[in-house]
Order: sequence, then C-alpha cells, then structure tokens
Amino acid sequence: MRAWFTTNHDENSWNGTEYEKYDNMAKALAVFSATWNGVPLLYSGQELPNTKRIEFFEKDVIAWTGTNALNDFYRTLLNLKTNNLALRGGDPGVQTFRIKTSDPENIFAYLRKNGSKEVLVVLNLSGPKGLRFDILDPTVTGIYKNVFSGAANDFTTEKSFEMQGWEYLVYEK
Repeated sequence: MRAWFTTNHDENSWNGTEYEKYDNMAKALAVFSATWNGVPLLYSGQELPNTKRIEFFEKDVIAWTGTNALNDFYRTLLNLKTNNLALRGGDPGVQTFRIKTSDPENIFAYLRKNGSKEVLVVLNLSGPKGLRFDILDPTVTGIYKNVFSGAANDFTTEKSFEMQGWEYLVYEK
C-alpha cells in the first residue's frame, strides 16, 4: 500500500518545508494524502504548522508552541480516515471515481465508496479567488455532510460551487 505525504524529515531537510514547496496548496495536498487510496504519513510538527527546515545531521528540535493551529484539521481528517469505510486503503470493496466538473483544469474531485459509505473530495488546485464551477457527474447525488463545518449539502439539487484559491471541501454520506 502506498503512503501519501506532503513532507517528512528527509523532504523537510533536503527539499524544504511543505510551505516552501507548496505554499497555500499544502493543506489541500494534506487532504488528498488523507483521503486517497493508501496510508497518510504525517510528520512531527505538521500540526503546528512547522515552517522551519530541520537540520539533517544535527540535533534540531521542533519548536513546540502549544498552539498547534492545525491540530483540529488533522484530527478531523484522521478520524474520517479511521471511521469511514470508504477510505479504507487497500480494501477491495472500495471504489474510487474521478468526478466530472465544469472546470477539470483547476478542480480535482473524486468520490470514494464502500457499500453505502461515501466520501466526496473537491480540491481547487489553483490560486484564483472566486472560482465558479459545477459538478456534472450524476454519481454525486443525495445529502452529504461537510466534515469540517458539519453543514449539509443536497447534491441532488445543488451542484454549483464557488471556491477560493487552494480551497478544499470534504463531504461524507
């Protein structure tokens, strides 16, 4: 099974922090790594977020601040990964579908299903604000709950969106 990640100690030391490499896209890529087929790999300090390169051959400690600004973000993603059967990595019952949108160049959307359990992920992989698009795929229908806000969305009738640059949406059914 593949491990998906945005950083680790080698990447941080040699290639830069996830914020040096991905800037505002880092959280959207973290959503991808936690919801795509496989195992998410998290690195010590990502919940801070850690924006400092760690020395590779020297003892270099993470500056724990106690605030952990991304703690709830990662907790939500990892609880979803643990509790929703649609995100089981390597499970032959899980199906992954790319979802058709009116803006496939900027929006990467996919649905993961396992029986009646579904997780819909919509990633805006572009920087412009106010990107408008529609979900055109008839596979996405019914009422889904946004895992971060708790708000319900009825995809039977509401398939139009406006997203900010690098924004992500994660829904479960």
